[in-house]
Amino acid sequence: MEEPAYVVVSMGDGLLVRASDAFVASTLTVLAELLDLLEDGVVPRERKKRFWRAPAAETLMRQMFPDASRSAAEADAFWARHRDVLTDPKPARRVRKRCAEPTPWLLGFEEVDDWLTTFAQLRGLHLTWTRATTTTAMAYSGVQQALVTALEPRTATGWPAG
Repeated sequence: MEEPAYVVVSMGDGLLVRASDAFVASTLTVLAELLDLLEDGVVPRERKKRFWRAPAAETLMRQMFPDASRSAAEADAFWARHRDVLTDPKPARRVRKRCAEPTPWLLGFEEVDDWLTTFAQLRGLHLTWTRATTTTAMAYSGVQQALVTALEPRTATGWPAG
């Protein structure tokens, strides 16, 4: 039987995460791409190869976060207000630092926020309409789902709390 890429379980004051070497290696690679974009405005190489002309870094970051309104003016205003928070590289840096350590990792509840934020950024970075990137984006959603399910197991059933 194949080893899962990652396993997340609730443990005391946080979550215990065990990840395969392959998961860690691929995560470190995409985190480097994300941080290059957020910190230095460098568009990932895969995005450059996929299109006739690579999108500018600012355009790509804007595409990572769908408009918050159908109104272009409201969407632009939302982006102007929240851009710095949405594109903050600090959570991704902390996740990268953790991923460089041997597993398993015990993530405190505050650290889980960094992971949820970072994997949302990764999902947005890799979500296009090609099958390969959509599958990758879904994998990042799976990490978020595993974290949330371990935090609140009742969310896995779909049944209301009670």
